[in-house]
Amino acid sequence: MTDRLERSPAPARDAPAPRDGRKPAAWREAARALLRARSAGARAHAAPGEDYFERATCVSFQMDGMPLTPAEYRAALNTRGNGRACRSRPAQRARNHVAILRKIESLLWHGRPLNPRDVIRWYTSIACGLSAAAIDGATLTRIERIVSSVNSPRLRFWPAVKEVAALHVNLSTDPFVPGFNGILSRLLLRYHMGRCGLPPIVFDPVQDLEKLTSVSMLEPRLLELIARSYDGVENR
Repeated sequence: MTDRLERSPAPARDAPAPRDGRKPAAWREAARALLRARSAGARAHAAPGEDYFERATCVSFQMDGMPLTPAEYRAALNTRGNGRACRSRPAQRARNHVAILRKIESLLWHGRPLNPRDVIRWYTSIACGLSAAAIDGATLTRIERIVSSVNSPRLRFWPAVKEVAALHVNLSTDPFVPGFNGILSRLLLRYHMGRCGLPPIVFDPVQDLEKLTSVSMLEPRLLELIARSYDGVENR
């Protein structure tokens, strides 16, 4: 399972949308939302609002069994008069997660490729003290393959969604790092989607957990979330 997504970069600009005459309703709605966004002059890598970083962090941590309330998130990012709380590992982890998300948006904005060393830094940053020595040779090789894949994405809408879903299910069901695999997978998901020209999304921490284990369930969910994001409502 680990290797099935490894591929040589190949042009995919002419890859078509589904032609079987049975396009899912979610695909049609996402396509309409994309057209609306383009008609409104939306940029492919427009910077997300501040609320995105809060929701993406709180949801991702909850999905990995580390609940973080909005109040705890804001306290963690407020360094004034909050020294002891800011030294706590959960608070540091939250701040580091936001810093990584901002770095991802910067990479996307400038069109810069991801580096395997970036992913290793993400791991040590979220782990808050765990050594990078936990990344063995096999893990590093897999990270390099994953990074190569997300740096050479599909560029047409439907093939991109299918590729994103397949890779994310792969990472969710076959962990690629020793710990915090879900959080790291969702960070890679954001970069991968942005690299494909797709907007940021935030999962439902309860309803979407099962969907992350099945491509057939994740594809329509991604389409739904993409449509919401293009229309500016995301997961609210």
